[in-house]
Amino acid sequence: MTALKGAQKSRIPHFYEGQRGNMKTSTKDKIEGSFHEVKGTLKEEVGKITKDRNLRAEGKVEKKAGKVQQRIGHAKETVANLKGQLAELKKTG
Repeated sequence: MTALKGAQKSRIPHFYEGQRGNMKTSTKDKIEGSFHEVKGTLKEEVGKITKDRNLRAEGKVEKKAGKVQQRIGHAKETVANLKGQLAELKKTG
C-alpha cells in the first residue's frame, strides 16, 4: 500500500488542482479517496471482463486504499470539530 500511496500523490484529480492550497486536508482526502475508489472499481471490472487477474487485484487494492483515505478524511474532520468544541468550552469555562 505504500507504493500506491506515492502514486496517489501524483494523480490528483484535475478538477481541484488549483484549489489545493485553499482546501482543507480532510476534504482533499475525502475527494481523493472517492476518486481512487471509483478508479479501483473500474479497474476491477475491466479485469473481470478481460480475465486479467493482475488488473482485478490492482483495482481491489486501489478501491480499498480509496476507502481508507476517505475514512482518514472523515477522522480529520471529526478531530477538527472536536478541537473547535474544546476551544469554545475553554472560552466559556
